[in-house]
Amino acid sequence: MEIKTLFNDNRLKVALTLFLIWTLAVWHLPAGRQVSGFLYPIIAIATVTIVDLSITFVRDHKFYLPSASLVTGFLIGLIIAPTEKVWIIVAASLAASLSKQLIKAQVRQHIFNPAAFGIIFVSLVFGVEVAWWGVGASKWIPVILIPLMLRILWKMRRISLPISFLAVYFLYFILVSKSAEAAFVSLLDGSVLLFALVMLPEPITSPVKGQFKWLFGTLVAIFAIGLTQLGILNEVFLPALLISNLVGFILSKKLRQ
Repeated sequence: MEIKTLFNDNRLKVALTLFLIWTLAVWHLPAGRQVSGFLYPIIAIATVTIVDLSITFVRDHKFYLPSASLVTGFLIGLIIAPTEKVWIIVAASLAASLSKQLIKAQVRQHIFNPAAFGIIFVSLVFGVEVAWWGVGASKWIPVILIPLMLRILWKMRRISLPISFLAVYFLYFILVSKSAEAAFVSLLDGSVLLFALVMLPEPITSPVKGQFKWLFGTLVAIFAIGLTQLGILNEVFLPALLISNLVGFILSKKLRQ
């Protein structure tokens, strides 16, 4: 593969951004958690990559650069707490990869965000907390995440997704807190930024064409707010994304008919 092709791979750029966040997060972990905080993203990446490459080779008889697997693995390792058992990381990674390979509209068009699917799977089945630990370790995380991801999303023409999501969520925070300043501070929370800038704009499962350009991010925000008001789940972002993935898939399928 040519160096130019690697340089232009936006998923590798996202993976590099997550690598920087991971490095900073591990640095700020207590000494007793640094080993698992270091190893868990690596284990997640290895699991997703091996499964993805194996299934693709059996199906298509070819190998490829699994840049999307790097992003999925990093997200799983940065969101599931390093206090969990290692098999939880493996289970989430397997669920993420299998969802991509088995729950799909076409060969290369999966329906659900893989990382979100894997994390919610272990959360619902095994009661695992969705911790977002990797973006809560340091106040400098937004300094890395915001400029790097905005540049990547601008080049990918996917910036409408986080803008529409954050705009709706900002209005919701204003209504709840009665303060624009408090609402703005809430948007700078690491979990909000990682979700809005990395998970939400995932290229395969988040549509940005035509009328979906601004609608999808708005839809995810509305579902997240609705789940918050219901109070039945501790984590609302990832379920809201998965529900929106399904709704978006159904709507796009109907519009093509």
